[in-house]
Amino acid sequence: PTNVLKDGKNYGYRIGVSGEMKTILGGILGYSEIGMSGLAEAIGTIGTPTEISMVLDTTGSMSGWKMNTLKDAATKLIDELENLSHGSGKVSYGVVPFAQYVNIGLSNRKKVWMDVPDDSSTTTTTCKMEKEVINWINCKKVWVPPKGPTPPGTCYNDGVPYSCGGSAGHAGYYYDACDPVYGPEKEVCKTSTKTVKWHGCAGSRNYPLNTRDESYGNRIPGIMNVKCGSEMLDLTTDAKKAKDHIKSLNPTGETYTPSGLIWGWRMLSPHEPLTAKTKTATENVRKFMIFMTDGLNTRSPTYPANNGWDGGLANNLAKEICTNIAADKTNQIMVFSVAFDVTDTATKEILQKCATNTGGQFFDAKNSSEFLTAFSKIGQSIAELRLTK
Repeated sequence: PTNVLKDGKNYGYRIGVSGEMKTILGGILGYSEIGMSGLAEAIGTIGTPTEISMVLDTTGSMSGWKMNTLKDAATKLIDELENLSHGSGKVSYGVVPFAQYVNIGLSNRKKVWMDVPDDSSTTTTTCKMEKEVINWINCKKVWVPPKGPTPPGTCYNDGVPYSCGGSAGHAGYYYDACDPVYGPEKEVCKTSTKTVKWHGCAGSRNYPLNTRDESYGNRIPGIMNVKCGSEMLDLTTDAKKAKDHIKSLNPTGETYTPSGLIWGWRMLSPHEPLTAKTKTATENVRKFMIFMTDGLNTRSPTYPANNGWDGGLANNLAKEICTNIAADKTNQIMVFSVAFDVTDTATKEILQKCATNTGGQFFDAKNSSEFLTAFSKIGQSIAELRLTK
């Protein structure tokens, strides 16, 4: 097969076949073989309503070149899909940035499926009797010997080690040490204000509901006084809006893949909490989830927060969510998963099964070039081939 190009981009495929066919009666006339040839051409297009949730790892370990590559790959994918659909509005794009939590946006605060307390602030005043220092006496010079530098230690950002701490040391020096002289005792009062505020972070429902897209009478808890990165973007046919949203993503936080998976699933489901544009059971629509991550789980649920450190528990929950997505025959979601510079075998196995169990594909991208290629191939897989010759 050869590529059919349009405006310098892959537009479809052309296959030519030629050969010789042995004859049965033609030999009487001196023709034992007859030359035959055929040509087929299939053009890529998207004519069926298509919904895509991009579940994107935006944790701290994605900083730098990884985040730049992700933005490049995701925006190019949207451009390719828009070319295939000829700007018809057939494709809807959703973006689910995830880390320890998913930021679902302040606009969802009062929805019946969310459980978020009102923001509040409490001011308290405490008083105690103190004596103020009014003078210093008996001052003397005290020698501080020199101190050598302290080597830095190792800290971790979403599982990625980096140097931190340590000190430069100092030369020896003198300082004045004096005894305080206190005045009369008097009352000193201090006022402090404690604020409780919601920034859009969604926590985990109790197990097993944190692995299922159902029973939202058991509401999703909002996590107070926590910031959780970029807000998700619900399905939209506005390609520019989707691309601008992707370009604005910033890496922060720890990895908890189940948070991304469950919200990516919810985005494609036609019932609350989010409501997809179409219902697979009654309308002709295709649903895809693109799920990518660059590393193993570093957080786990402590219900309702995700403050644990049990990576094994998080892996098991991710597996269960993937199994439930594959079993969701109502929505028939196909998953494409991408491991980006991942060395952890268990993580790659989860990603692979999550995709293949839904009829999708898994990509093990070890660098920027392979990641860009993976997203390009995903676009080609989403395209519908139409036989034209």
